Amino acid sequence: MAAERDELHLSLIAEALDDIRRRTEDCDYGRFLGDRDEQALTAFRLAIIGENAHRLSDQLKSRHPHLPWLDMVGFRNIVAHEYHRVDPDMAWQAVQSLGEIENMVSAELARLDK
Repeated sequence: MAAERDELHLSLIAEALDDIRRRTEDCDYGRFLGDRDEQALTAFRLAIIGENAHRLSDQLKSRHPHLPWLDMVGFRNIVAHEYHRVDPDMAWQAVQSLGEIENMVSAELARLDK
């Protein structure tokens, strides 16, 4: 069922979001740029978000047309297939804009619990 599949992928996105927030909440831009391990870890977790966003149902995604679905999946593809092209600035910008994705995940998980 689409709802069960969506719940699984939303949960995996939520876990990656939590991991990113935990690691970057005390990290500023300068420290992030100076720490290649943190950049790689963040890129990997953003790729998890992109992979699971890709697997969400079209119905769910259509309820949130303002989200950058193609960008999320595109970033995942760069991390998976062309890692040398990962731009730390782009990853940092993505981290700074995760609030809308977090809001969508919370709303959709609450919707599924009804």
